[in-house]
Amino acid sequence: MKKFLVTLLFLSIFSTSAFADEGEGYWPRSYFAGVGFGVVATRGDIGDNNISGKTENGDKETVHLPSLNIFMMPDFFLGVNIAQFSLSANFNYWNLTESLGGFPDKSIKENIRIWRFGVEFIYNFFWPEFFQPGIGLGYAYTSIKSENSVFPADESKEKTASELMGSSLALIMNIRYFLTENLIIEPSLKFYETWFSNINTENAGTNELKHKIWQTFAFVELSFIYQF
Repeated sequence: MKKFLVTLLFLSIFSTSAFADEGEGYWPRSYFAGVGFGVVATRGDIGDNNISGKTENGDKETVHLPSLNIFMMPDFFLGVNIAQFSLSANFNYWNLTESLGGFPDKSIKENIRIWRFGVEFIYNFFWPEFFQPGIGLGYAYTSIKSENSVFPADESKEKTASELMGSSLALIMNIRYFLTENLIIEPSLKFYETWFSNINTENAGTNELKHKIWQTFAFVELSFIYQF
């Protein structure tokens, strides 16, 4: 699914370049690159429940997931405009320190790394005016790695890291405001509904979860875009 959507992005770009002529049926196109920064508020299963498992040697271990709540995250993207439609590839990466769940207090904090790669498809109303509200959909692969979050049943052994891996679908609403012909400012609101199906630990490897972990991410973002 992930490879298909990424492939679809680039096929759309190159196929449009290939068959679009200046005559009848031509759709104006342009390209853009941008960077955004925003605040993420999240609620769901992460941090509420621990995950129990066994290593390849049969030793028991418990994964304490981070208690994510509100944090900040950047957004980097490249894309193409085909008339009133926009298609882009987006990448998010951030490190933060957060409490681990499953404890009576929030005193245990560890480094958390979050990254996400996805595609977004937007319909821009009022194109080609300088003020263009938009609405669209997105798909992303998401990874959340937590240091020292795997606690062996044998307390004499060292704690190790865990990584949750999953996918998400997004509803996106934004407004493009053209400061100049090439410079755009874009506030947006994105809702990601994410399901995590796999977890990786150092001693147990990658395993499919018996029950998916669901998490909602609401992303309020302000982006600066250069269109060419």
